[in-house]
Amino acid sequence: MSEAISSLQNLAITSPPKEAFVGASGEVKPPSGVSSHEKVFNDTETIQPTESILADGTISKAYNGVAAEVVPGIVPNNSLPPPCAAGMKVYKEAQKEFDRIRNSHRTLAPTGCTPEFCQSGRMVSTNEPRVGRNRPLAEIQQEAVDFLRECRDHDVIESDENLDKRIKEALVQISNTAIVAAVTDKDGHTSEGLAGGTWYQLPEELEYGLRASWRNARRCIMRSEHEHLALCDLRRVQSSREMARTIAKGMQEAFNRGHILPTVFVFPPRQPGKKGPMIWNNQIMAFAGYKLDDGSILGDPANVDLTEGMIEFGWKPPINKTRWDFLPLITMAENDEPYMMELPQELRRTVSITHPRYEKEFRELDLRWVLAPALSRLGFDIGGNQYTASPFIGWFMDAEIGIRNLADSFRYNVLPDVIDALKMSPEPETDFDDLPEYMRLVALSRAQAELNFAVYYSYLHDHVHMIDTLSGSIEYQNYDEDRNDEIGYRLPAEPYWISPPQGSIVPIWHKGGLPNYQPKPMVCKHLQDPVNAWRRETPEEKRRTKKGLIKTITDANEARPRLRIFSCSAGVNAGKMAHKLYETMQRLVHEVDDPFDVEVERPLNQLDLAEAGPEDIILIIASTTGRGEIPRNAKRFVERWSSAETLSSPPRFSCFANGDSTYGDTYNIAGKTIQQLMTTLGCRPLLGHCFAGDTAINNPDWESFTHWLENIDHLILGNHHKIQLPTSLTDMGHQTTTMVEMPTATLVKKTQLDPKGIVHITLDVGDKKYQEMDHVKILAPNPDYEVERALAALKLAPEERFTWHHQDAINFLSRYVDLDHCFKELDWYPGFSCLSEEKQTELRNAKALAVIEGLENINYDSALLEKICKDMASIVPRLYSVASCPVYSNTDAIKEEDSGNVVDIMVKVNPSGRFSEVFLLNAKIGAQMRFGLTSPDTWQLIQAQKPNAPLIAIATGSGIGPVRALLQRRMIDITRTTGGTGRPRGKMSSVTAEVPTSIYSGSRRGSVSSIGSGSRRGIKDINHHAHLGVGSTRGSVSLFAGFKTEDSDLIQTIIRPASHTGILDIVELCPSNSEMVRIQDHILLQSVKDKLAEKLRDPSCIVFVCANEWAAEGAVVNLSLIAGGNVKDLLAERYIEEIFRG
Repeated sequence: MSEAISSLQNLAITSPPKEAFVGASGEVKPPSGVSSHEKVFNDTETIQPTESILADGTISKAYNGVAAEVVPGIVPNNSLPPPCAAGMKVYKEAQKEFDRIRNSHRTLAPTGCTPEFCQSGRMVSTNEPRVGRNRPLAEIQQEAVDFLRECRDHDVIESDENLDKRIKEALVQISNTAIVAAVTDKDGHTSEGLAGGTWYQLPEELEYGLRASWRNARRCIMRSEHEHLALCDLRRVQSSREMARTIAKGMQEAFNRGHILPTVFVFPPRQPGKKGPMIWNNQIMAFAGYKLDDGSILGDPANVDLTEGMIEFGWKPPINKTRWDFLPLITMAENDEPYMMELPQELRRTVSITHPRYEKEFRELDLRWVLAPALSRLGFDIGGNQYTASPFIGWFMDAEIGIRNLADSFRYNVLPDVIDALKMSPEPETDFDDLPEYMRLVALSRAQAELNFAVYYSYLHDHVHMIDTLSGSIEYQNYDEDRNDEIGYRLPAEPYWISPPQGSIVPIWHKGGLPNYQPKPMVCKHLQDPVNAWRRETPEEKRRTKKGLIKTITDANEARPRLRIFSCSAGVNAGKMAHKLYETMQRLVHEVDDPFDVEVERPLNQLDLAEAGPEDIILIIASTTGRGEIPRNAKRFVERWSSAETLSSPPRFSCFANGDSTYGDTYNIAGKTIQQLMTTLGCRPLLGHCFAGDTAINNPDWESFTHWLENIDHLILGNHHKIQLPTSLTDMGHQTTTMVEMPTATLVKKTQLDPKGIVHITLDVGDKKYQEMDHVKILAPNPDYEVERALAALKLAPEERFTWHHQDAINFLSRYVDLDHCFKELDWYPGFSCLSEEKQTELRNAKALAVIEGLENINYDSALLEKICKDMASIVPRLYSVASCPVYSNTDAIKEEDSGNVVDIMVKVNPSGRFSEVFLLNAKIGAQMRFGLTSPDTWQLIQAQKPNAPLIAIATGSGIGPVRALLQRRMIDITRTTGGTGRPRGKMSSVTAEVPTSIYSGSRRGSVSSIGSGSRRGIKDINHHAHLGVGSTRGSVSLFAGFKTEDSDLIQTIIRPASHTGILDIVELCPSNSEMVRIQDHILLQSVKDKLAEKLRDPSCIVFVCANEWAAEGAVVNLSLIAGGNVKDLLAERYIEEIFRG
């Protein structure tokens, strides 16, 4: 029975197109009376055969009702008897599938097998179809017709009338471009004849052909994605130089910052008698392979020949060669010399292979790989057209790297190194090669598994799309099954290629009986090696004279200047603006014939001014973080270049500062610092100042960003639409909160459970919307008695209006300026320059109210009043984290009818604090204050993970506020998933993490611990994302809270609702205590650290710290000890800190 099935499989393998039949030798013959060079269609119609398979395995054919000879079929041994009775059912079912395949595919290419010789065990068949051959005119015309009819079948061509028109156009174009030449038919027979030409395929036809080629690719496991394949149509490109540039630019766009868009870049099709455009590289992103004097290989052994060819062409490898040196890109257009360029930096990035359990060991192994596969020596055969240069980018499956590229003995062969580094040898004292084979196999298998896991983990960690083997196999099987149910036959497949190297643990390994046939359109290899083609066409003497003269994109005479974009920010707004800038500048530069190479945006720490050229332009978007600090992703840049000497070839630059004017003196300090640093180094500013955005007005401030963009567009590209900016946008020194209009909030609730404890307040913010983790900026007004004294001193009536401000005198002095702060300049003060230095110092340090009350016999005209008021310091906002979830809070009874949105904040009372003590403790319900809302992007970072992602929250003091907001959000999510609406009421889970009634009842002095008892079940979820840990829809929050004893009751009120909802799996509470035990110390407790380690291994785990500096620093140290490496580096943007001082 197995032999009969094998015969049927071979039938599918070699089933010819309908106009031919198979002879005894396997030769494809036309019917009697038809010449092999004669057109086989009349008025675009093919001669249609009828055929049947007889019981002995032979094929009987008739053409237009005329019987043809009966010839032996595709049975390897013609004496083989028909299947036994037991196998007849299988035989007939398989026969039906093959009949459907033949009826559905108008053009079937040979797979390389013959009746005498099966090549299914070969990686590459000896006579498989390739692009690069001259083919008979009739064959190409027939394939064009078949392809257009397939387009009609799939509604790419909308009507039969359009189909007829397109067929006639294609046939004419193919005939008009035909030449007399040596032609090779589909069986590999070569003779003189008429070689068919090419025809123009409409973009939608070409895109369908590319997608169909992917669907028909027998060796690819990811064909379920073929409908998402995008076309980058580059058929207009005629030069080698432009080929290289368009590939580099297009690949960066398709890589899409790790969210890879599968894309094919199609250059002109090959013309008959020509070789067609070609690309030397097997893959666009690949490592060099150097053969050393001792015969060993440094780098990738698969690229040794290519590396030698590129060196022969003129490439100069780095002086200090490594195994990770990127090869340049060499393109070769028809009728043009090859062109070589170094890849852009974005495409030369690598993913460093790391492992959450063996971080140190893998760091020492120094393994890495390229970002994505971008195959560039395969071609497409679509409707008779041969696209010889059509590189395409997709994403990796983990096994391609972890089990093949890095692990194969004939590639990087790293498994012995992994075994040694991870100490996996069963007998470490014995040389690994001397171990018995069964021991070697155990160690190699373990190393292979850990390496493959590390590969997937690393790409996931670097946010570069990759699919794991199991998910990829299951997706293929599901797609194949669905397709079989729909159309009655399976995808073409070569099991040798489709089955992942992990073997039988992957279900698809057992699908060895998949049909092996090759429809067209198809992906195929090249007939010619492009390096050898260049050698043949370029005499050796000419190659020697040209060697070293070939220019690359890095040569000064050839390179275009670069437009480089950098950003720095604690959140994501600056990054969003930088990406918008990149997209916009790419478009604008392209509109004026690409005078610059626009590089993808990067963090400012990655800017190396030493490699910048004098014609380069550097654009920087800088946000200030905290209270006037340089963001972490710019600190290294500032520290490095602050002590550097003036640059010898300084670039041009411009800086956009994305700050908040309500922060007074620290407004846009990061942008100012970077502007000054660049200028000091000799860099030439496009504008004479740092262009200022103001998030106090708009957040993000896209209006100012657009104005900046229009100005630098004018200065960079010469577009004559320069916009004159308002002073408030360009002169940062005069932009103050004095001029900023802000909304008003109303105090609606104030609770302080202990006279020395945290104050919990609720504000009505009207129609303003906020989200969890936002910040509220509060500008506390001056006390009424101080305002009255200021009005009296300045001889102003409360209702008096200023011509230069929209508020009356009482509101201006109450809400906009700080009467308790000193004046900024005092340049208006009568006779100030004549005063003694001692008196001047006294006045400079005195409160503004004291200064004006000390003035005597002053005539306050409007000009002097304006100077005095503008010289007063603006009220500096106090920043508080939102302590409520908007959905949770705004369904509470506290929100009365006709009231606005309410927001909670937790306020620590500081002695003499302007807001916390001077204003708040004396404020009555209904008191008003100016406020603003800012989004530090913390919530977006948290929301980027799955809703039930494991969360470790660490808070001290009023830092419990944003944790409260997170807990409320989780409670809302749980309520919705269990069918409820609004706020959760009462106990919602039978599994509750109990919090002791008295928080002093813990077994450890000075602390309380409670670990949830709910079982945590891993959820089997086969998709594109690995689950490195276990997830739970409920017990997913671990809470560590440190606080003063007077805040004990407040902490209880925050934790109890979350506990009843069942979302807490660990609760560690640490009130102030004489033993000086701190909350960060609880992280290392034996009872919790194992569970924390489990969470930290989950790729979606979030750590949120809102604490003082000491607690935050201790949390980093202790979590790093548990994680086995720097926890900030391991979690990257999933480690979120809000640190407060004092």
